[in-house]
Amino acid sequence: MKKIIGVSFSIVLAVSVFLSGCGSSGDKKVEESTAAGATNAPSSAASTSPEAGKPVSLKFWGGVPPESGPQSAVDAWNAANPNIKVEYVRYVNDDTGNLKLETALLSNTDSPDIYMTYGDDKITKRMQSGMAEPLDDLIAATGFDVEGIIGAANIKKFPDGKYYYLPANKNIGSVLFNKSALDEVGEKIPTEWTWDEFSALATKLNKGERKGTMLDPQLSWFGDTVLQTSKPADWQIAEDGSSNYNSPAMKKGLELQKNLEDSDVMIKYAEAVAGKLTVQNELLTGKAAMVASAIYIIRYIKDIKSFPHDFQIAFAPYPQYEKGGNVNPGGGMGDYMSINKNSANKEAAMKFVSWYLQEGNMSMVPGGRIPSNKKADTAKIASLLIGDAGNLIDQESLQTMLSGSFTNPTGYNVPAPTELKQIFKDEMEKYLLGAQTIDKTLETMKSLADTTIKSVKK
Repeated sequence: MKKIIGVSFSIVLAVSVFLSGCGSSGDKKVEESTAAGATNAPSSAASTSPEAGKPVSLKFWGGVPPESGPQSAVDAWNAANPNIKVEYVRYVNDDTGNLKLETALLSNTDSPDIYMTYGDDKITKRMQSGMAEPLDDLIAATGFDVEGIIGAANIKKFPDGKYYYLPANKNIGSVLFNKSALDEVGEKIPTEWTWDEFSALATKLNKGERKGTMLDPQLSWFGDTVLQTSKPADWQIAEDGSSNYNSPAMKKGLELQKNLEDSDVMIKYAEAVAGKLTVQNELLTGKAAMVASAIYIIRYIKDIKSFPHDFQIAFAPYPQYEKGGNVNPGGGMGDYMSINKNSANKEAAMKFVSWYLQEGNMSMVPGGRIPSNKKADTAKIASLLIGDAGNLIDQESLQTMLSGSFTNPTGYNVPAPTELKQIFKDEMEKYLLGAQTIDKTLETMKSLADTTIKSVKK
């Protein structure tokens, strides 16, 4: 397996060089973006010089545009820490951007010291490929209280028992509504509902050019999402360790999406891919009445320059596979901060990570990124989230989501998560495009995934 991974990343490096010669991947603003945040000055405890006493420069890569919070945090750190200067570099969190990051991590040229990863599958790949430094000794040297600040249970466990990242953000998944559209059809904000009720409401909200719902094809799909609400822990694998891709919940999710597309209640997957559609654009331009996403969309709700609108956005929990569930797809810890195994300044990097997780990431709150720090001021978080956009946000439904207690999906024990995700996407696309039946899709998904799982376990 190690040999395969090594060959794979040689290919990655070669492809990246080719891509860099062909030009930029564009200016796609992905959902890891946040609104410009409040600046918190670092505490004096963070203002420690490197052990050698010499100034060092660190590069910090993340998927958020610098003006949307990260630059405020970095500027505050740099003002208080003249001997440890941090430069923020944005990469786009899509396939091309992640390739760019991984190529940089494998090289010794202009590579990041600190970087953000978005998703369990990607952090597993980067840990296995030697891109992330084990953090345990650095955590001990810095005195960072993992349990007290984040909670050890909220961090993915790797086979060697070590930490390879620390999460900076607590995600809260949510279905967001154009409240005017809800009022128009005489419906209230759902508080407990199923996927069948979601489908019925989407159909009711569908009117003229306004679709009842939509998905960003780069970020989520109903097959995978419905499966998570059925089995939140390691949803991709069954109890016997084989693939769970032939689950009735997977079938329900795939059929839900295709039925909504075929009935013109949501834009077809292929059109959404071709048009590079995003949930924020479709919701806030009135083209979709509700979207399954997360609270970070607040960044865009408040950006009336880019998305002029005068209707309120309301928030509801995700529909469930069975009545009474409380699974929160898109929820859980995110923004995984890691230190490059090739960094020459790991101790200085850890000092910045420690400060960022305790203070710096409050700069991200106005855009909907909630700090992973259990000690963060919740009243301040709520105030920063809403800001001066109270007229655009249904505050009662937002507060309900912020105070909710949810079960968050996790994929800690899923073997070969990157490969399994690709199998799912490949077969899902064939089904949505009408190239194969649902039964053939599930059969093929299951067979290919089982073979992949067996090959990893050898």
